[in-house]
Order: sequence, then C-alpha cells, then structure tokens
Amino acid sequence: MWSRNPTISKAWRGAAVLLLAATLGGCFQPMYGQSTLFGAGAKLRDDLRQVEILEIDGRLGQEIRNDLIFELTGGKGNPVGAPYQLAMTITSASQTPLVDVASGRATSETVVLDVTYRVLEVGTNRIVLTEKALARISIDRTQQRFSGMRAVRDAQNRAAKLVAEQIRSRLASYFLTRT
Repeated sequence: MWSRNPTISKAWRGAAVLLLAATLGGCFQPMYGQSTLFGAGAKLRDDLRQVEILEIDGRLGQEIRNDLIFELTGGKGNPVGAPYQLAMTITSASQTPLVDVASGRATSETVVLDVTYRVLEVGTNRIVLTEKALARISIDRTQQRFSGMRAVRDAQNRAAKLVAEQIRSRLASYFLTRT
C-alpha cells in the first residue's frame, strides 16, 4: 500500500515554488529602469522628453501643465518643436456632499478635476492617443473664509499633481507598447 510522507511533499512544493519564482523573476523589467534587457528604460525617458505640452488657460491649467512638464522632463523645460504634442481640455467642479443641518453650511467638499487629453504625432498629423484622467480630492470645510479658500486651492493643486502623474503613466505605457 502507498503511504505519503507529508514532509517530502512539502519539500517538493517548496522547491517548485522557489523554482517558479526564480524563473519568472527574470521576466520582470522595471518600466523606468536604467539597465533593462533591451534598454527600454533609457529609451522611455527619451521618448517622454519628446512630448511638448501645449498652453492651457487658467490657473489650474497652468498648474497641470507645470506638473506634467516636470514629470516628463525632470524639470528640464518644455521641448518646443518636439515630435509629439499633448493638448488638454480641463473640467473642474466642486461638490458638497455633507451639509450641517443646524447651520446650513457645507462640512466637506470634493474637488473634481476631469482632464481629456490627446497626443498628436506632429510629423504625420495623426492623433495617437486620446484618454481621460480624473482626480477627486476631499476636504473639510471650516467657517473661516480664508482657510476654506486655501483648502480648495490646495485640493486643486493636489488634484493637478495626481492628474499629471496619471497622464505620465499612460504616456509611458503608450511609448513602451505603442498602443
């Protein structure tokens, strides 16, 4: 009759898991890594630096543009005449989901930032990417006017930073896969 030894069975399972982890670990390549197998990390950084961010009206548009230029170029400025151009349309709104019944004032607010963007390949005049980025930032409202205005502005700045990071990630994905 066949008898199973649980110690040997666990050892085989452990060895199989380690072998599988070691084998699949070699397949992983960091998106922004310097020494990737095919040099994709360095090429990705160069591709991201080749996107010109077009002007956007308003304070919030300028905030997103500045954050995005810094995200893509590392602070080296907007590349004029680059092979790709990124244009954005911004919609900003505030929602007050909670209101104090005694005073009738909002106790919280949600700042919503919705950005539709498209990337144009200048040489062929073809739109290669059209996407949306969305950020929702919640804040607590106080009865002080200045602190409430400042909280909204800080929430808008945080939303702009979040949207810029989302756009950078999507651009990186596009340049790696061209889809």
